[in-house]
Amino acid sequence: SSAPSSKSGVRSQLLGEFSCFTLAILAIEMARACRSTTAVTLLSASVAFLGGQCAASASTFLEHRAHDDAQWKGLLNELEAALGSGRRAAAEARVTQFEDAMRPVFAALPRLHGERLASSSVRYLLHRTFAERHGWFVEGLASMGEAWNSSSPTAFFAEHAGEAQSAFERRLGSQGLSLRETAVFAATLESLVHEETLARLHSTYRVLGLDAKEDSAREQEVERVVDTYMMMLVLGLDHSSVDPKVVSRAWAHIETIYPTWGETQKWVREVRKEVVSATPETRTAFATTVRVLEEIADRYGRWQDSECIDLKSTLMRYEREGTGRVPLKDFYGAAVNGSFQFTERQEYLQQLGVLDVSRPSQPSVIISNYINGASNCLASSKFYSVCCISECEALMKPLERHIAAPEALPGRIVELVEQLPSATVDAPRSLPAALVQRLEEIAEQHGGRVPLHGRLFAQWMHHAYPRECPYPHISGTTQHLTATQYKEVHGTSFAHNAGTLNVAVEAFSQEDEGADDGEVASMSLPWSTEEELFVALPPRQWGQELRRLARWLMMVLAASSMSVATLRAAAGGQAAFCGQTGEKYT
Repeated sequence: SSAPSSKSGVRSQLLGEFSCFTLAILAIEMARACRSTTAVTLLSASVAFLGGQCAASASTFLEHRAHDDAQWKGLLNELEAALGSGRRAAAEARVTQFEDAMRPVFAALPRLHGERLASSSVRYLLHRTFAERHGWFVEGLASMGEAWNSSSPTAFFAEHAGEAQSAFERRLGSQGLSLRETAVFAATLESLVHEETLARLHSTYRVLGLDAKEDSAREQEVERVVDTYMMMLVLGLDHSSVDPKVVSRAWAHIETIYPTWGETQKWVREVRKEVVSATPETRTAFATTVRVLEEIADRYGRWQDSECIDLKSTLMRYEREGTGRVPLKDFYGAAVNGSFQFTERQEYLQQLGVLDVSRPSQPSVIISNYINGASNCLASSKFYSVCCISECEALMKPLERHIAAPEALPGRIVELVEQLPSATVDAPRSLPAALVQRLEEIAEQHGGRVPLHGRLFAQWMHHAYPRECPYPHISGTTQHLTATQYKEVHGTSFAHNAGTLNVAVEAFSQEDEGADDGEVASMSLPWSTEEELFVALPPRQWGQELRRLARWLMMVLAASSMSVATLRAAAGGQAAFCGQTGEKYT
């Protein structure tokens, strides 16, 4: 079954407030109309009762608000005690910005009592925030093929800030995190990234023999420092152990390893020029260079994503029948014909979840999965890798913003999606009947509504936008290893060389020639009925939500009963209602 909607608590509160307001007005008006002492007494008692209920509701709201403020301030105090006042100040300065960025997705996620997120929801929200904001796949937050609830998001701090992990874990384990506390988590993470920037920059000066000139280096020396810093980041070199020989070899091969290095270098120089223009008199100071590199880190993922878009455009030239898939033989053929990419071995592609093997004799590369795969991540630090930014994020965000709940009726989703364009899908459009039927089938599995953060809806979005939204695999069936990680784990290269690449192209070409033409022409996207909710409300909270809703529904029923009685009395005349048959009312 689906995770219960957090709208139940909000709905019950709104219904309760509406009933309070409506019944109070009704009671007052009837008291004005009636002059019977008994009627006025009864109606006044009703007003007093309803006023008490409304006051209790308002009081509860204010108590929750005060409690949340105390909670997040207490968290900041704990972080200051554990990490120092500098880290607290750095984190606190970013909290509001993160709150604003997270709010639309937060509103659409299942929430615990008191508007708090469970562990898997916190991890999911943080990953999406950093991936959309910077293209960062953060260690411990990004799913590498496992379920979102397979580990706590606080594991990120285990090796870097153990006391911070304890502070967050205590709250997460006992009651979940509020939006603001989740924003504090994100801001604390970014402050650690800032410290790594400082350490990496110090190492860059050291490896270039300029460690004694950090604040007195000349312009050309600072440019060389920034270029070397960026090269080390792009190639994933360990700044803590790198030596001059390693850096020298890297410079000799950078354009072979990373053919777009020249464009990257040019962009880095432009960002530096922009930053130092604010204080040109300190353009070569260490602190200014830190600001330059922080600005580069903020923007690099978005800038580098243009390469991902170019990669997608290249693959679409080989796409088969608008399916968002490229036959593997054509994928390798592009490499044979001069592309420096598309050389990954079949075994590696399959482990990444990039291959569609629903027709084993005709494997194909899923464009959206390949673009968003780990093989296209680079610029690794000890905290994150910079990867392509999912185009599906730009499609999910409007849906979440309009629905503002964890689930929705299929008709509402169809209405929104038919008006939602992508880079390759025009809108407005009419969705195929078969696709609408799929959505209704998902709703049937979940009591009439479609969970937005489950595998089946992600699969439906892949069918609706096959070139933008990745096909979602069941957790544990794929492993998102970078090329370097794959070699470390398996002891073999992730890519074909020129000789094995030609052999692979020839083999798949022969298999394709033997394929049935009708089968190729009728190629359709695979569909699996297996559900998996990425973020679900823990079962222990269901009773609380239902009991709270039941209490408010009882109040609404009481309101309805009183309204009916009042209408009947009005129909029989005010005198009958007030119990004074012969009295005139003027």
